[in-house]
Amino acid sequence: MKFEFLKKNSENLVILNKELLKTLEPQEDVLDFNVKYWLKTGKIISLKKGMYVLADAVQKIKSADKYLEYISGQLVQPAYLSAEYVLAKYQILSEPVQAITSVTTKKTQKFSNELGVFRYYSITEDLFTGYKIKQEGELVFAEADKSKALFDFLYFRFLKETDVDLVTIDNLRINWENITKSEFKKAETYLKLTNSRRLKKVFELIGKNWFQF
Repeated sequence: MKFEFLKKNSENLVILNKELLKTLEPQEDVLDFNVKYWLKTGKIISLKKGMYVLADAVQKIKSADKYLEYISGQLVQPAYLSAEYVLAKYQILSEPVQAITSVTTKKTQKFSNELGVFRYYSITEDLFTGYKIKQEGELVFAEADKSKALFDFLYFRFLKETDVDLVTIDNLRINWENITKSEFKKAETYLKLTNSRRLKKVFELIGKNWFQF
């Protein structure tokens, strides 16, 4: 298969995966040779094993959040955008994030490629909720609302042996003024889906000291 043929038949696609490529080149040995050659010559870029993007499209993708958000939902499924990334979108975190963060029922993992860093936190099926399906043109992805993003962020921060005290919470550099009391109370409702005493203590401290509950 010639590269021009690939471009012509995939010009409207953001991501190229092995299944799509097989429809264009059914001979697996030929396809493997093509992919290796295109990777070597920089015509395509690997997002992860078996998933690629045309090099010509990289700058366009990197400059538009909607493309990166769509790709984050394709690298691992099921997954929804949450935690640091979503909180930063709403200016709830004081510092910029270094990765696009998502929540999944699959294992915790991270992918680094030319488009950026995509981090996935593993969560139980019971807690895999609180998100909505969004659509930008033909691009579809899932994203947590502010309350669930906050819950997920705190859940992963205090899941292990992090100190549960006001100093540790304050060091998270959360802009509490950008979260309403009702949004915080909604985040707190997800506590019923976990038996974490540590997380319950975190919410109690935040409620008392930042929202005067």
